[in-house]
Order: sequence, then C-alpha cells, then structure tokens
Amino acid sequence: MDTRAALLLADIERECGQLTALVEELRQMGRLTGSASRVEVRAAAGILHDFYTGAERLFARVAAALDGEVPKGEGWHQQLLGRMATPVEAVRPAVIDESLRRDLMEYLRFRHLFRNPYGFELETKRVVELAAKLPGRWQRLRNAVDQFVLFLRELE
Repeated sequence: MDTRAALLLADIERECGQLTALVEELRQMGRLTGSASRVEVRAAAGILHDFYTGAERLFARVAAALDGEVPKGEGWHQQLLGRMATPVEAVRPAVIDESLRRDLMEYLRFRHLFRNPYGFELETKRVVELAAKLPGRWQRLRNAVDQFVLFLRELE
C-alpha cells in the first residue's frame, strides 16, 4: 500500500472512532423528547454539529488525498458532500450513495443553523428529529466508509 493510501486509512479510522464516540454520547443522554430541557437540546445540538463536522473532515481528507483538492469558495460544503456521492473514473468509487448524501445534507443544514443563532433559538422538534435519526445515519455512513476502505486496501 502506498504511503498516501496508508495515511488516508489512518485518518479515516481515527475520524470514525471520533464519530462513534459522538453517537455514544448522544445515546448516553437518553431519548430526547419534545419536552427536553433547553440544556438537553443544546447538548444534543452540539453533538449533531460535531457529527457533521467530523463527517465533513473525513470527506475533505478523501478529497485532498485522492481527488487532488477540496472544493473552495461559496458552497464548498455542499460541493464536497456531492463529490463524495460521485465516483471519479480511474480514481475512486463514490464514498456514499445519493440517498445518504441527501440524509447527511440535513445535518449540514443544521450545522449552519447551529452556528448562527443563539442556542436558545434552536427548535426542539428539529433537534429531537435529527438526534433520533443519528444512530441509523451513522451506521449507514460507517457501512459506506467500510466499503470505501476495502477499495483503499485493494490499492496495495
């Protein structure tokens, strides 16, 4: 395996470990409901923010290592996510499928909202919905990344 692929594999595994830890933190909070306290909502929102940030860091590492660049400029976050759902001929397969791209886009949008208003302006219902979906979305992302790791290992 070349150095570039080995480094990418190490980065992917480290990030997946971090994402797993975030999902576990959310699980430890217990099931959120519409009557969750503001503190619980803010804590869950922070985990949701961190989850997408970690996923995006993983995607950026793939783009830098294999695609030769991470998108820049306005809309680069959406471009990067779209790129991960697109195979690049003779370079790499898609990292995620289109359905997962759409689902992760919800977390990208939420992260943008999380960074802009005051925490007390977060909509409890939205945080509860995204938190409930996170374990399943993480499992789907982990499965996709595991398939991508198999591709990287074949580069040996």
